[in-house]
Amino acid sequence: MATVSCAPIPSHVGPQGCTVRRWPPVPLLAGLCAFLFFYGLGAGELYKTESLRAIVAAEFLRSGDWVVPRLYGEPLLTKPPGAYAAIALASWPFGGVTEWTARLPSAAAATLVVFLVHNCFRRHFGALGGLVAAAVLPASMMWLAAAPSAEIDMLQLAWVAGAVLCFVRAVERRETGGRRAEWLWLQAALLCVAGGALTKWTAPAFFYLMAIPFLLWRRRLSLLWSWPHLLSVLVAILPCLAWTAAVVCRVGWGPLTDTVSREALQHLSPLHHARPYPWGEVVTFPLLFLAANLPWSGAALLTLHPGFARLWDERGRRLLQALHCWVWPNLLFWSVVPGHHFRHGLPLQPGLAGLAAMAWIAWLTGRWRWPLPGLKAGRVFVGLLAAWLVVKVAYVQVIVPDREGGRSARATAARIAALVPEGDVLYLCDLKDEGILFYYGRPARRVGSLRDLAGMGKPVYCVLTVEEWRARPGAALLWLRDEQGDPMVLARTAAE
Repeated sequence: MATVSCAPIPSHVGPQGCTVRRWPPVPLLAGLCAFLFFYGLGAGELYKTESLRAIVAAEFLRSGDWVVPRLYGEPLLTKPPGAYAAIALASWPFGGVTEWTARLPSAAAATLVVFLVHNCFRRHFGALGGLVAAAVLPASMMWLAAAPSAEIDMLQLAWVAGAVLCFVRAVERRETGGRRAEWLWLQAALLCVAGGALTKWTAPAFFYLMAIPFLLWRRRLSLLWSWPHLLSVLVAILPCLAWTAAVVCRVGWGPLTDTVSREALQHLSPLHHARPYPWGEVVTFPLLFLAANLPWSGAALLTLHPGFARLWDERGRRLLQALHCWVWPNLLFWSVVPGHHFRHGLPLQPGLAGLAAMAWIAWLTGRWRWPLPGLKAGRVFVGLLAAWLVVKVAYVQVIVPDREGGRSARATAARIAALVPEGDVLYLCDLKDEGILFYYGRPARRVGSLRDLAGMGKPVYCVLTVEEWRARPGAALLWLRDEQGDPMVLARTAAE
């Protein structure tokens, strides 16, 4: 390993001596984000739980209640309202939720994170460093489906990334002077944590699993009980308490506490998990996470070498430590906690991408010996990025159109709508297929039991599983298959 000057990288120096300033970073990054996140935004029907997010957001617009997420008229508190509200807000100017408006908040969040990471690395390593980090960050299989998606994951990543980057600035201000600026950055970090908590419950865990090891490493653990941090926590808690109070006023304590405790315990306590402790996931979770971020994860692992930190000045080492604390404590924790898919580790992916970017910055500037002497580092880097753009095109043009497996939720919904009179409510009991019911686009209500439909005095239209229909048969109007390929029945019960 070769060590050269630890001075900051001149902003004009690029690979093989090219001048970075000739490419204005904002238009360049805007074009990259437009292609990676907005190209294909409306391609394909909503997939898997995308439909759930969209149908709840549509209920926000229909009911005007943006506080309590509801599905088929019932409170749905498994997730806070942040993502649903973002989709509803993006869809409101266009008169309703569509595929592309449901995915718009994730694309916007991904764009924001790219610019935040670019700004952070530009401050530390100049123009080249900012562009390298911004290019590496979204070139990941984890971003491929999450960025143009109606899912919660990219929004949570944005909140966590904002919190971590603001926190690093706060620690920097504490160490270099400027206590007022320290409090402002801490407050910004904790407000991002609050936004993340109102989007998905796990956001505070991702933040403090980074913050505490980082402060220990920097010997600044006293910041946790300093007045700037405590005051920032107090301010950040207020919007969370306000939402909790509003939910309790509308639905009571029971649904909220039961749902939140059930969601938390099954992921944090092996005793409350639905199946035996998945020991295999302790190994597969980190391996799948690293595999999903190849080839960049290989470069990130090289930064664990003790000599790598000596390549940088104090500011560079501080950022390097922050990135390590962002990745490895979180990766260990979420590997041990049961019941998580590797995509749930998306909020720690920017830390891994940042480590990879630092390795590439060192290679491209000659600070670190390039391991492939027969190839130029700059050409390899540009080749990897070009290959990723090809992967993006293939994903939009090939993978997205085929992933429904020939089952069109929109076509199935149209067949149901043709048989149910306009203005009638469609009922369901055990059936779970938000994709079809989102495209159905009319009021639907869930009942606890089919017996609840008795005594309505008119025929009632229901979508039932085969088992439900056999237990309480009505006139079978249409035999269908749901998005998983399982049979279901559109039935009409007799007037009672």
